[in-house]
Amino acid sequence: MSLTMIPLAGMLFLAGPLPSISEDFSITTSGQNILWECPTVIQTDGTFYEMLYTVNSATVMVSYGGFGFGPYDVTDMIPPENIVTWQPSPAPMPLDFMWHEVITPADADPPSLYYRWVVEIDGSGNITWRGEDVFLGEAEYDLGWPFGTVVVQIEEGTINANLEIYQVENPCYEDVNADGTVDVSDLLTVIDNWGPCDGCTEEIPGDVNYDDIVDVTDLLKIVGSWGPCPG
Repeated sequence: MSLTMIPLAGMLFLAGPLPSISEDFSITTSGQNILWECPTVIQTDGTFYEMLYTVNSATVMVSYGGFGFGPYDVTDMIPPENIVTWQPSPAPMPLDFMWHEVITPADADPPSLYYRWVVEIDGSGNITWRGEDVFLGEAEYDLGWPFGTVVVQIEEGTINANLEIYQVENPCYEDVNADGTVDVSDLLTVIDNWGPCDGCTEEIPGDVNYDDIVDVTDLLKIVGSWGPCPG
């Protein structure tokens, strides 16, 4: 082995699976499904993992009257609950952080923009972001002089985002009130908040598994973790 290859081999060794990752990435689609593969591999020996996905900016290319325009910043079109998404998931691998939907405007049929996405980790610690069922529709937009505000067709969308995933030891999500013990007070919180919470943009008290509904799954998780949280 040459001297120039020795430090390179050391760098490759140090670049092995990590206990946490943080990657900025950009994805573009004109209606096709999207797949982004994270260049960093995460360690697979954790017991719990948490994901934090943040949209830093979003732009679109549009067309009107046979002409193309853009890119235009449309970050404000994305619903606030879709700008920052936090989601936990227990091991073992493979695991995913649930499917999430982005639809705007929420009351439009058809909408201007729709897609659903998921972050997955395979058995080797490889991380992917997948977007599917992409729909690019029409939107009202001010193109400036001489067009003014008109209805345009969205032709292409780009999202610039950051993805963080990290291992968490003994998170004790069932301790809803964070007093160090899973007990009757946590159970009562589940009962008080029973049911779905459509349109919620913040954490729902009692939603132990963070699926935006407080139901029997959350109740059973609390009963199954009864007592002091792990140290």
